[in-house]
Formats: sequence, C-alpha cells, structure tokens
Amino acid sequence: MKLTPQRVAWIHYILAGAWALLLIPTLLLWTNSVLWVAAMSLYANFVGHLSAAKASRAEQEAEKQ
Repeated sequence: MKLTPQRVAWIHYILAGAWALLLIPTLLLWTNSVLWVAAMSLYANFVGHLSAAKASRAEQEAEKQ
C-alpha cells in the first residue's frame, strides 16, 4: 500500500477523531493519570515532528519547480 498524500490526510483525520473521542474518558475518568498525560505528550510530539517534516518536504518540492 503506497502512502499517497490523500491517504496520509485520511489517516490524520481518523487519528484526530480517535483523540477527540478519547477526550470524554480523559475528562471524566483519567484526570489523575500520569501515564495518560505522558502518552498524549508523546503523541503530540510525534505528530508535531511528522507535520514539520511533511511541510519541509513540500517546501523542498516547491523550490524544485
């Protein structure tokens, strides 16, 4: 399966929806969970770096043209 820009976008939409759904139990049940906060922080860092890498690749492609 080749990762096209459209598929990558859909993956991000699906993951964003999953995180939105996890907001409810986070606010109700896991308010004191250090492990959950650590997992969210790691995910945020991963996605931030992935987004930055994708943006830089897009910029490199724009410079080539």
